[in-house]
Amino acid sequence: MPSLILPPANRTACELASGAHLFGSGEAINADTRPLVAELEPVAHSLAHGRYQSPLRYPGAKSALAPIIGRVITAAKQSREVPEINLLVEPFAGGASASLRMIGDGTVERVLLADADPLVTAFWQTAADDTERLVDRMHDEWKRYVRDGGQKAVERWDYWRTWAPKPRMTPRNRRLATATQCLFLNRTTFSGILHGKAGPIGGRAQTSAYPIGCRWNPDALEDRLRYIGHLYNTGRLVDVWCKDWRQTLDDVPEYYPQLLPSRVVAYLDPPYVEKASHLYRASFDPLGGYGGDGLGAARPSDYTLHLSLANYLRSKAQFRWLLSYDNHPTLTESGWLYAPDQMTPSQSDRKVLGVRCWRISKRLVSTRYSAAGRVGKRPAEELLITTLPPATVPIDEDLRVLESVRT
Repeated sequence: MPSLILPPANRTACELASGAHLFGSGEAINADTRPLVAELEPVAHSLAHGRYQSPLRYPGAKSALAPIIGRVITAAKQSREVPEINLLVEPFAGGASASLRMIGDGTVERVLLADADPLVTAFWQTAADDTERLVDRMHDEWKRYVRDGGQKAVERWDYWRTWAPKPRMTPRNRRLATATQCLFLNRTTFSGILHGKAGPIGGRAQTSAYPIGCRWNPDALEDRLRYIGHLYNTGRLVDVWCKDWRQTLDDVPEYYPQLLPSRVVAYLDPPYVEKASHLYRASFDPLGGYGGDGLGAARPSDYTLHLSLANYLRSKAQFRWLLSYDNHPTLTESGWLYAPDQMTPSQSDRKVLGVRCWRISKRLVSTRYSAAGRVGKRPAEELLITTLPPATVPIDEDLRVLESVRT
């Protein structure tokens, strides 16, 4: 197989994250990355086992997939190689539904969230560290603009769509306003899509049976926001980073070396191979945030950054990982993506960084997914790929072996 020369991973995403200060979000919630809390308090919140925990609606949200992911991680903890999971890292945080569920049910002890989109990061940082002010802003937006709907609500939607922080705002107030912008647009835009390719729920004329505020339940949102604050206050939510996936995976060993190699697991849910630029503010598509300048400037190939991620996970990841994707055939057919069944780090990375030659397992999971279709939900298949111990990865009707692997 010819060698593949890859460009610098996620250069544009790093540039996106480096401008996070404009939105009031730093690389971490506070100036320094927070150390792990030695004595964890129990998760004592009514939403710990609730069906809906994330305040954000997200395209391709993993709330339905979370129990399956939890099963895979729980099974791995029965092995000698992975006795416990002290930290789950989610580099594509988005709505973070999988991480929240696994913290609530005790599958993992702590989670670290990261996202390259400063709008999303500002929301999670504020929900964690400035919870009550965000709760107040959420109720204020509801009462003044969203509750009565109509053109007043649409005008407010237009306001937040074009809003930008004022230069003289303090970082804390800038972050709060950005978090409010993210929450408002997420709850009032079709499928929760944050960029300019989707309009307000119910349309601009608001003649639909589902008006702009139909996804905004202030009492439920208040509970979910306070759940995030509770997780942060108890040390269960370790931190929220405004970094891309590469920065996140590189920095975890630096900040938490005591957890290497098997007491920390990364759960990665990257933008889909198909439809990504239609769903995500920061996608791997050349028209999205990771693959271009966010304004349409494209790179040569749609798959360049999918290749960069695969190359890193298969050769440089210093701790175990679990990846979920749309079941696109290229992912398991290409030797440059995930066709190989074992990590192949260089001798230098094995010696200097301690990268292992873990085996790679693949499973198919049937789900129901709604963002790609306009009406109702459609059946879909998710692809799970992991370096957790192969003997522990379940095989049953929920986690099926790929036919290509069988043959």
